[in-house]
Amino acid sequence: MNSDKQVRFLSVKNGLIAMLVAPVLAVLPLLAGLTLARLFCGPDANEANCGWGVLPWFTFYTAPAGFVLFVTGFVVLIISLVKKVTEKNDS
Repeated sequence: MNSDKQVRFLSVKNGLIAMLVAPVLAVLPLLAGLTLARLFCGPDANEANCGWGVLPWFTFYTAPAGFVLFVTGFVVLIISLVKKVTEKNDS
């Protein structure tokens, strides 16, 4: 693997973006499903009588994916900050 691509991935910006996107990814199906179910199927919608009511169940997949993305972003942020500090101390 080319070291230039590896260095570009490990940046403070990428770590912060991953940490900010992770919570949105984790709860988006829940919020969108509840909103769309109430909008299209009425206030008493559930997964038995409305297709949009099934969307919140997708959170079982996106919440762990969001957690993994958040931890990955945190690790990338820490690694990139340590690299920046060591580069400043070396020069």
